Amino acid sequence: MEVKRLEAEEKEDTRALYAEAFPEDSEIERDYYYETRMRENTVYAIRDEGKIAGMLCLNPCRVCFGGVEWNLSYIVAVATGKKYRRRGIMRRILTTALLDEYADKKPFVFLKPANPDYYTPFQFAYASKREKRILKNDAHYHCKRMDAGNAVLLEELSRCANDLLAAKYQCYCLRSPDYLRRILGELSAGGGRMLSVWERQAEGGERLIGMECFDYADTAERDARLLLPEAASIKLCGTEPFIMVRVLSLPEFFAGISLRPEVCAEERELLFSLKDPLIEENNGLFLLRATKKGSRIERLEAEVRRRQEVTALTPEELVSVFFGMKHAPWAEGLATYRAYFDEEM
Repeated sequence: MEVKRLEAEEKEDTRALYAEAFPEDSEIERDYYYETRMRENTVYAIRDEGKIAGMLCLNPCRVCFGGVEWNLSYIVAVATGKKYRRRGIMRRILTTALLDEYADKKPFVFLKPANPDYYTPFQFAYASKREKRILKNDAHYHCKRMDAGNAVLLEELSRCANDLLAAKYQCYCLRSPDYLRRILGELSAGGGRMLSVWERQAEGGERLIGMECFDYADTAERDARLLLPEAASIKLCGTEPFIMVRVLSLPEFFAGISLRPEVCAEERELLFSLKDPLIEENNGLFLLRATKKGSRIERLEAEVRRRQEVTALTPEELVSVFFGMKHAPWAEGLATYRAYFDEEM
């Protein structure tokens, strides 16, 4: 049984396994996924006598990362047939997919784990938290149900959302009318809804300030997904770990790292070694040169280790520290990527 990247006409063969692995999705939701995302994504699978034994989808997502726009992959629909589990099938599929993504020089891949313990052996680590918030319940705000046919409003809401994200985050999925139409379709398939949020103005009229998404008809207000100015919402119940990331190409990952504005130096160096069990080319000794405008890394000869202090790191630590989930003295003065991910990809 070999890992294969499926052709477009082969993707339908995965439907039985998808239904078995994700019974919480209704037939309507599955149909919508296969009619939309399965037309544009990449699917890896292993067959056994023609039957799909395991599968994994890489859904494309336009991401702003460190001021640069990337076409990155969001890993979903990771599934192994019940009779094929504990035979290393998913390890082979996931390893193949990650190495292919690395070959494309992408900085990282990401996913929302059903069970984080499944992905830690592949050097995934949490890169963001999700805040549970609700819209303030007062007369200043007005919510309207979105219509996929309202092209003008979709364009306006895309601009509004991206402005909100750019003001606070260094890593986020870019909104566009097509993106929002797809989310509307997914929400509708599950009985949910998307609302545009408007702020009433003192002089009259309303101003678009953001959006709310309710995944299902019975989604509680506290579980709605919000993209709003801080002033328009109230935090509830703290935060929860949400999205995990796996570092891929080191030069691309470090390119957006810079010195914090308050650092007096124009450049700072970090000598580190990396041990990556999956990507052989990521193993070795590296020198990071960080400036106010960005960073670059170079591979060094092992002999340098004898002359200077070297910080030993892992791919998981790179994610945890440079996405701001954990503090480390060796990264003092270096800016991090504050990330916003939602269950919309």
